[in-house]
Amino acid sequence: MIPLNMKKSFSILISLLLCLSTIVAQKEIVQLPELAKELKEMRDDDQKLRNKWVSLYRKGKTESDKFKELTDQTIASDRANTARMREIIEQHGWPTYNLVGEGPSNNAWLIVQHADRNPLFQAKCLPLLKDAVDNGQANPSNYAYLYDRVRVSRGEKQLYATQSWTNNGLDKGSYYPIDDESNVQNRREEMTVDRTVVENAQSMGFEYTIPTAQKAEARAKKLNADYQEALTQAKIAMSDKEYTKAADKYMEATSAYGSVSTEDFVEAARALSLAEHTDIGKATTFLTRALARGWDGLDESKTNSDFDFLRKSKPEQWSDLLIVAEQMSLDR
Repeated sequence: MIPLNMKKSFSILISLLLCLSTIVAQKEIVQLPELAKELKEMRDDDQKLRNKWVSLYRKGKTESDKFKELTDQTIASDRANTARMREIIEQHGWPTYNLVGEGPSNNAWLIVQHADRNPLFQAKCLPLLKDAVDNGQANPSNYAYLYDRVRVSRGEKQLYATQSWTNNGLDKGSYYPIDDESNVQNRREEMTVDRTVVENAQSMGFEYTIPTAQKAEARAKKLNADYQEALTQAKIAMSDKEYTKAADKYMEATSAYGSVSTEDFVEAARALSLAEHTDIGKATTFLTRALARGWDGLDESKTNSDFDFLRKSKPEQWSDLLIVAEQMSLDR
């Protein structure tokens, strides 16, 4: 018979070997540990800047020099991270669990999620992320968030209700328009999005109720009818050279995601500039959405007198738009 103390020794030895084999297996799964470390560092820098920015925003210090400095730093960080992520993806494909581990893979998604100044790059990442999800190598909810982010950046309806007007809870608002709205919670569950659509709305500071199929259809029809009415009035006002009215009506029209055309975004920006509108800052956002849809008229707008006020009143935003266009050209 084997002595009791020897049995215990064997048991301890087996346990140690099992632990060792688990550690070795885990190390083998993470094929690129240095990349995993880099992704964590990129994510930490991203969050550090954003947390400081949000803190100043909530304190109402948006006109302070510090806030403007943080805004510039965040933009520069996003651009650098986007450029680096492009290199990573070109070399390795999407950073999967096997390549970098679950946490770093999530970090890669967050960096791409914040690459809002290049929605074409975000769209380019979508099929790569989807393939990783289908193979159990990425988080399904990350795909849902990025999919909606890309759709909203193009002025289209989202599918999973992950994007809202609230600017991450900083302002009271609502969800951007949702496609097939009555079934939105089913889709969220399929993609393992943690909060329900109702709970998520509450966390963002507004109330939301999932509509029935009938109410969802009625809401979609009303959205399109309001869009058509606003667009008609905008075009009439432009023809009559009532540019302020035209700009206001175009801004109404461009909120009807799912119906807005690329031309609508360009005309909205043009009307804002011609009107020398107080909301002129929205013009570059509209032109960015047009670029994301493949608009190729930016070179012409550089010398078009209709955009003189935009270029002169918002030189920093205009310069940023030109950089955005150049970066997007890399992902066409």
